[in-house]
Amino acid sequence: MNDDRDCPKGDATRVVAAGRRKEWTQGIVNTPVWRASTILYDSVADLRAAGTSNTHHRLFYGRKGTPTQWSLADALNELEPGAEGTFLYPSGVAAIAAALLSVLSPGDELLLPDSAYDPTRSMGTGLLKRMGISTRFYDPL
Repeated sequence: MNDDRDCPKGDATRVVAAGRRKEWTQGIVNTPVWRASTILYDSVADLRAAGTSNTHHRLFYGRKGTPTQWSLADALNELEPGAEGTFLYPSGVAAIAAALLSVLSPGDELLLPDSAYDPTRSMGTGLLKRMGISTRFYDPL
């Protein structure tokens, strides 16, 4: 059987095969759906070690996910030229919060259009305000 170097993948093949790793699929066509609410560790030291790893090799609840999530992130990386380190979020507001909190600090001011997504507006007048970040709304027209 030829390996991938002998038989380049077309776009359609890349789409259906992206994100597959033998260690996650174990011979199954697609990575099974892993449903998990709590990950158990043998010790607190093991829990802390898992939290410091930034790879798709250790389960770590929502921050690191499961092979199902790792497979999707890998697939998106493979399908988007130049992409690396895709992050998945359970909701749009979680993604927005991560983006805002990664660049804002106490004393900063966030400018948002009046027509902003309602949970983002609420974040500006609630969480961000409590963190010392002011939000000013403006008419986008």
